[in-house]
Amino acid sequence: MSSNVSTLEIRRLSACSFEDAVKSWNEGFQGYFVDMTLSVDRYLSRLQGEGLSPEFSLMAFCDGTPAGFLLNGIRTNPGPKVAWNGGTGVSPKFRGCGVGKALMQSTMDLYREQGVEIATLEAISENEAAISLYRQFGYEVVDRLVFLRHKGALSERAFEQPNNHSYSAVQVAPYLVGGLGFYQELAPWQGHWRSLNRHNGEALIVSNANDAAVGYALYRKKRDEQGRTVEIALHQCVAIPGSDTDAIIGCALWSVFAPLELECTRSTHNFSKSNEAVNRLLHETGFQSFIEQVHMVRTFP
Repeated sequence: MSSNVSTLEIRRLSACSFEDAVKSWNEGFQGYFVDMTLSVDRYLSRLQGEGLSPEFSLMAFCDGTPAGFLLNGIRTNPGPKVAWNGGTGVSPKFRGCGVGKALMQSTMDLYREQGVEIATLEAISENEAAISLYRQFGYEVVDRLVFLRHKGALSERAFEQPNNHSYSAVQVAPYLVGGLGFYQELAPWQGHWRSLNRHNGEALIVSNANDAAVGYALYRKKRDEQGRTVEIALHQCVAIPGSDTDAIIGCALWSVFAPLELECTRSTHNFSKSNEAVNRLLHETGFQSFIEQVHMVRTFP
């Protein structure tokens, strides 16, 4: 195939068949760092669960054959309008032919058309080719994101810090966390309260002795068919700036991962590496890193 991208046709995902969409997804992630293979049902579930829009997502075709895709979600926050690239892939036989660039250029045009002010995405840290492509379109790395994991029960003294008793955590609806003045509005897309809301996620707010909110956490529990918790994934855990950070974070982590004696997998998902207090406490408790991504952002004037 010629590298001339003019031979490609870019279509909205909403105008494509499920069969072509899933084929493009599975082929696009061939040889990827982790297994991303999906069935039709799981593909549709991913679109809905992650807030990805068929209207704003794109597929590339060469002579009627699916060649690649780029999935998009667009969200209107109280602040700027934010877009998320929720997955980009090119079929192996079309790699190196300009498909990725064509999809990215079409996406930039779509973002401008929709009035997007901030575009975000994540990429595996080792995926240098993808990161280089995104940089060509104005994205910059703003943070590194870690996936940490601990299997089995935790020590009864896990997350214990001086002054822990000065704080209390209460489970709340995720949207209440979004109303806090120190809520991290530009955290990775999947860690927003809106995303957790779609996934039956959970939230808690940490308060001090005066009932003032000083911290929060967003997390999700995965349960088996008997309703038993088999995994707890932490997405955000934040203390108000200038506070008794370690004690607040310790209280939040204890509440998220309790009961500590429970035998299950505890993890973080796209968790900010710059959140040093949380990462330190998790490592001290025995959590270990198993993958890392970069968080990239592009702003539009």
